[in-house]
Amino acid sequence: MMPARMDAAPQRCLTLIQGPHRLRVAPAAGGRILGWTSDLADGPRDWLTPIDVQEWPAHEWPKGGLFPLAPFSNRIRDARMNWAGREILIQPLRGQAHALHGQAQRMAWNVLDATADRITLEARHPAGEDGWPWAWSLRQIIRLSADGRLDIELALTNDDSQPMPAGLGLHPYFTADGVQARADTDWAHDQELALFPRPNSQSDWRRTPDTWTRFLSGWAGGADIRWPGGPGLRMQARGPLDHLVLHCNAGRYLCVEPATHVCDAVNLAAAGIPGTGLRTLEPEDTLTVGMTLSILA
Repeated sequence: MMPARMDAAPQRCLTLIQGPHRLRVAPAAGGRILGWTSDLADGPRDWLTPIDVQEWPAHEWPKGGLFPLAPFSNRIRDARMNWAGREILIQPLRGQAHALHGQAQRMAWNVLDATADRITLEARHPAGEDGWPWAWSLRQIIRLSADGRLDIELALTNDDSQPMPAGLGLHPYFTADGVQARADTDWAHDQELALFPRPNSQSDWRRTPDTWTRFLSGWAGGADIRWPGGPGLRMQARGPLDHLVLHCNAGRYLCVEPATHVCDAVNLAAAGIPGTGLRTLEPEDTLTVGMTLSILA
């Protein structure tokens, strides 16, 4: 069974230190990066909103750090999937109407390997847990280099005997004030549920006191993330991460989330809406993606 609480106590966490760059990871709290800090010329910079609490309910995570999204990204409307001619009920988060962000970020991960610059983690999901009928496993490799590059690779494998809908994503909470990214499509949405695609011409977004969300598709995989002063970050995605979620919550943080599909892709695809990015993962097949964040002068 999934643990009732996530454990991010210091003795359960791992730290990577490369030159002036430090990264903290909590395997027992969703395989989550708790913080990423660099000592810059004008002082320390927290690139991600840091998580300082040591435990929390699995269904109510602190809004910070960076965590993997699997086996789907964002929301599934009403926690109901229309898949292969049948309706599947997924257990929603407590107090939520929709399934959100997949099971991986609420699981305890196993540490397979840890060196001075790399951590390899694995999560295994048994068939049926939280209503997800398929067994799957997810491997995450986190690397930190002395020049300040953070690289994350995710590999999702279908361990079941039946094909399953599949998706991956990464959910960082940046302390940044803006992002530049080009994408062909902006999805109309209602209460953060995607509805239909429409052309997009905007390429610059800023963190504001308002709360807003954008679901983008046809993203080329590159984004420049800006801070008010000093260097920024360049995001470069690998693999089929051609969707991007942008989210600002009352000015507290700026999320720039690469994903393989749009929000509620499984139900939109079942309704015949094209361009959702939904994938079918056959038994023993693996979906692999990656993301690199590099410090820009």
